[in-house]
Amino acid sequence: MSTKSKQTGKLFISYRRADARGIAGRLGDTLGAYFGDERVFRDIESIEGGADFGNVIEQNLQTADAIIVLIGPDWLTLQNEKGQRRIDDPEDWVAQEIAVAIELQKPIFPVLVENASMPRMEELPDKLKPLTRYNAMSISDDRWKTDVLRLGKIISFDIPSASERKLHWIKLGISFALFVSLTLTAGIVTWKFMLGGELFNKWVNSFPFIIILSSSLLLLSIINLIDEERKRYIHASIASGAIGCLLFYILSEILKSDFIKNPGLEGMFGLFGAIMVGTLMLAFMNMSGFKAK
Repeated sequence: MSTKSKQTGKLFISYRRADARGIAGRLGDTLGAYFGDERVFRDIESIEGGADFGNVIEQNLQTADAIIVLIGPDWLTLQNEKGQRRIDDPEDWVAQEIAVAIELQKPIFPVLVENASMPRMEELPDKLKPLTRYNAMSISDDRWKTDVLRLGKIISFDIPSASERKLHWIKLGISFALFVSLTLTAGIVTWKFMLGGELFNKWVNSFPFIIILSSSLLLLSIINLIDEERKRYIHASIASGAIGCLLFYILSEILKSDFIKNPGLEGMFGLFGAIMVGTLMLAFMNMSGFKAK
C-alpha cells in the first residue's frame, strides 16, 4: 500500500443494528481512540441528517482502506418483514456493503461477536461467498481489551494507528532537524579548515546543541507511544543527546576558562562534538524504527 494511503486510510465498520449495535458503538469508540475518531466510519454516527444514506455509504466504502464486518449470533438468520433472510435481500445494506468491499478488493476483517460462528460458504448468497476466505477474529466482553488490541494491531498493517501517524511525523521532524544541524556543523568545520575562515560567533556554534537538546526533549515526550521492545533505543538516543550536550557544555566552559582560555579550540571541540552526538542520536533513533505499541 502506498504511503499516501497509509497516512489517510479510513476504517469502515459494517454491522446489523438488530444484531451488534451496542458492540459496534463500543468498538467504534475504542478503535477511534486507537486510529483517530475521524478515521472510523459507522452509519449511525457518521451520516448527517438529510444526507443520502446510500451515497454516503458508497463514498465511504470507496475511500476506506479496511472494512470490519461485525458478525453476531443473529447476523445470518435475521429476517425481514416478508420472512426472508435479510442477507438474501438484494436491498439489504449489510449485504451490499460487503459485496462492494469484496468487489473493490478492500482488506476485510470478519469479527465474530460473543462466540458467533463464521458463516459457511453454502449459507451465503453468491456475491458474499468470498467473505469466507478472510480469517475471522473473535471479540468478547470478557476479553474486550485484549481482543480489540489484537484486532487493532492486525488492522494496523493496512491502516496506521493515531500513534503511528504521530510518530511518523515526529520522526521526520527530528531527522530533518538533526540533518540540518549536522550539515550546518560540517559546513562550519569545512569553512574553518579548508578555507581558512574564522569560526562563526558563539550562538552559531551553540545552534546544533540547541537542536539536539530540543530533539531529546521531544523524544522524551513520545516515549510512551513506543513499543516496549524498542524503547531502549529511544532511551539511548535521548541519553546521547542530553548527556552529550551537558558534557560538551562543561568541557567548553573549561576550555574558555582563564586557566586554558583557548576560544578556537573551544569552538572546534564543540563543533566536532555536535557532529558526534547528532550522528549517535540518529543511529539510535533508526534502530528503534519508531515502532508504536
